[in-house]
Amino acid sequence: MLILSPSLTSNVASDTPFDWVQSASGQAANEHGQTQASLLPRDTEVVLVIPPLAMSWHRVNLPKVPVKRLRAVLDGLLEEKVLQDINELHLALEPGSRPGQTAWVCACDRQWLRSLLERLESAQRPVSRMVPAVWPGRAGDGDATHLAFQAAGTPWLASSTPDGVSLLPLDNPVGAQALTGPGQEAGTPGDRDRPGATWLADPSVIALAEDRLGQRFAPLSLSEHLLRCAASPWNLAQFDLSLSSGARMGQRWRQHWRAFFNAPQWRPTRWGLAVLVLAGLGGLNTAAWMERRALASKAAAIEQTLRASFPQVAVVLDAPVQMQQELRRLRSASGALGPQDMEALLAAVGRSQPATAPPPTRMTYDGRALVLEGWDGSADTLESVRAALASQGLDARVDAQALRVEAVKD
Repeated sequence: MLILSPSLTSNVASDTPFDWVQSASGQAANEHGQTQASLLPRDTEVVLVIPPLAMSWHRVNLPKVPVKRLRAVLDGLLEEKVLQDINELHLALEPGSRPGQTAWVCACDRQWLRSLLERLESAQRPVSRMVPAVWPGRAGDGDATHLAFQAAGTPWLASSTPDGVSLLPLDNPVGAQALTGPGQEAGTPGDRDRPGATWLADPSVIALAEDRLGQRFAPLSLSEHLLRCAASPWNLAQFDLSLSSGARMGQRWRQHWRAFFNAPQWRPTRWGLAVLVLAGLGGLNTAAWMERRALASKAAAIEQTLRASFPQVAVVLDAPVQMQQELRRLRSASGALGPQDMEALLAAVGRSQPATAPPPTRMTYDGRALVLEGWDGSADTLESVRAALASQGLDARVDAQALRVEAVKD
């Protein structure tokens, strides 16, 4: 996964570099850097992080309207709330939003965003997902997240709470109001005094932030910040900038699989699944070992029976076959007919042949199989004889008015 964000060191232009981080797991960075779009590393999934200064946030009550009309309805709801022409803004709803409920809407300059996407597309790095760098907290969550960072040469503090997102310039905090992105009213609520807040800062501005606010900040590198953004449930690729349903489904599956194999909260499940697989493999190996022991025990019993019944057999190679051979020898020595003898086969044919059917005119026997030819009867009669022989446990086949009969091999 390649995660990137435009470096807002100046006005965004065609040569604006991108801060990027590449991660195989989505949890830790493999490589990171800053470069032009054409020099970015290649990856199957590219996530674009929209900087805080490029976004504004608005809370609206979503009416129950068809999906095709939702963008037009949002335009009407926000037209009086933004300072920029609503037709120049790209809008995106928070994940899980439902008609009839309150939802957050992210607004961003459409032309600026399109220019970024076109640059990356022309560099053969097409964006598969867009996420915000900061976003409002979940409803009912009393904690706040404060992030100190530097953009366009100015240090900023972004505060994210369930009440919204606010931006405060750290170089002149006295009397400063919460600032916003394009098209948003000033004064977005940002409660920096909430208990249990999380304070994070880019190492380059951590000293300034602690001095101005009298609060300790935990260092958060740019790579770590981009990874946190990519792990969010947000996707700003909506409405006229949305992806196909198949592409969105593929993204969700990749996110789910990456989270399952790498996220810390799934570690107990991964261990449990591994134990289950190992237990299954162990059970299969145990069952196979017991089956081999049972087969070896049966083979030993057959060999013991052969040696006890025919002590003259000195070497046992294949006990069942050798036992059949010895039985045939005994039968031959006693004059008893075996199932493969010609007399036994002829008797079986006689029992199977209808009394009115004519007999065959030619007969051959090779010591194992009896072939009867020259049947002067219908094919149905010959087939009935074959079926009757098969019912007696004999191998009977019909081939061009010839009947081949032999005893089934044991």
